[in-house]
Amino acid sequence: MVDFKGAITFSLTITSFLLVISYSQLSDNTRSIYVPLFLVLATVSLASLMFVEQKSDNPLISLKLMTDKRILFSNIILVVSFLALFTPFQTIPVLVRSPLPIGFGGNAITSADIQLPFMMVFLLFAPSSGFIVSKICSIKPIVIGSVVSTFGFISLFVFHSTEFLVAINLAIVAAGISLMRVGGYEIALKSTPKQYSGISLGMTFLFNLIGASIGPAIAGIFMQGNQIIIKSIMGSFPSEISYTLIFLTLALTSFATIILSVFLSRK
Repeated sequence: MVDFKGAITFSLTITSFLLVISYSQLSDNTRSIYVPLFLVLATVSLASLMFVEQKSDNPLISLKLMTDKRILFSNIILVVSFLALFTPFQTIPVLVRSPLPIGFGGNAITSADIQLPFMMVFLLFAPSSGFIVSKICSIKPIVIGSVVSTFGFISLFVFHSTEFLVAINLAIVAAGISLMRVGGYEIALKSTPKQYSGISLGMTFLFNLIGASIGPAIAGIFMQGNQIIIKSIMGSFPSEISYTLIFLTLALTSFATIILSVFLSRK
């Protein structure tokens, strides 16, 4: 049976949380009204979700499985990997198409060219994931991927002044995220009893979607909150500091996966 109660409470929780993030950058009057309202709604929805899932025979999110630290840590790592994967899709096109000197002054083709190495690395790693897992243990791809992605985001934080540098750093990030995803899925499934494998896999994909939703929202907050007006164009665009903050946030979240992978290796 489909866990409709869990789906509804989960949707309310995530939607309210994203609205809290979105409204936090608006004017003082609007923020003071909507942020506390949605924060209370998110808290109530989260408490309701935990109560409903604890009573459900077929939970959308199994709290029993989440008590296993291997499953918990691997899912957190996957959330961060999807957050890091989808945030550049929100950020890079805006950076490329913004006018000089705050952007590259490019077009849609330029934006696609810069992100092409990013996607090509994913394309190369996708068919080789089974080979990687069969040759080395599941934890090594997570550790290596966490280090590589952190290095890539730190490099992107420091060097993002040209199209070439952004493209190279995104390719490095993609290699790290690919390894993290391979190891994360493998550990989550291997740590789950066979009778709960379907629930565990669905729960993992659900958490991935959370990361994919939060990343662009965070990027939007930084870009909306740090605008600069270009008088010659009569328009406002995200300033340089907005991209710096986005890449710094991604570097810090990726560094957190290194810590989690160390704890996971001990389990």
